[in-house]
Amino acid sequence: MAGGMLTKQADLLSARYLNDVNDQVSGGQMVSVPPGAASPMASQTQPGDRIVLDDATAMGLSDANVGTLYGGVYMYYQFQTTTRAAVRGGIVFFKAADIGVQYVVYGDAQPTTAIPTYIAGILINALTANYYGWIQVAGAASVLFDSALTATAAGNWVTAKVSAAVASTADSGAAAGVVTLAALLGVGVGLPAVSTVSLVMLTRGTFCGRI
Repeated sequence: MAGGMLTKQADLLSARYLNDVNDQVSGGQMVSVPPGAASPMASQTQPGDRIVLDDATAMGLSDANVGTLYGGVYMYYQFQTTTRAAVRGGIVFFKAADIGVQYVVYGDAQPTTAIPTYIAGILINALTANYYGWIQVAGAASVLFDSALTATAAGNWVTAKVSAAVASTADSGAAAGVVTLAALLGVGVGLPAVSTVSLVMLTRGTFCGRI
């Protein structure tokens, strides 16, 4: 578990870019220090760690071949899946049973696809099942929209897609309701397009992250 810090001011990345991190083991592979050599002053990443990036730093940590990162809060999780594989901009969810036990997110909607309200954050790259990486939990995020949207006006609220079908994508302008409000992500920046990654300002209250 994390050491209780709200955010870490520095981090030991296992890849050059934040959106390339896809660790088979928590914190990435650690290289042994030769006998007699001084140990480096570094803090290994642990599940539950959070980092805060401004726009310039996020841009510098972006692999342009994957996508652009923006200022916000990012959190280190293990990714698991049953049906829905990880895709950039996909919504990931937590399970109630994991709270207080482990930091794991799931590609499959939780608790159900019809009530996709246990939202943890947004994938910034395509993580391998059972591997570890960073997801975005606050700020301007690149979110994958569903193949059918309720509305496409700029500035609409954005929610996890409420559907009986398996999906971990977003909808725009869905009618207000108990489930819709609980599935709120934030506000769309510009016009969203179907089956496309578009910018969303995350305003969901739980995006402060688990402590």
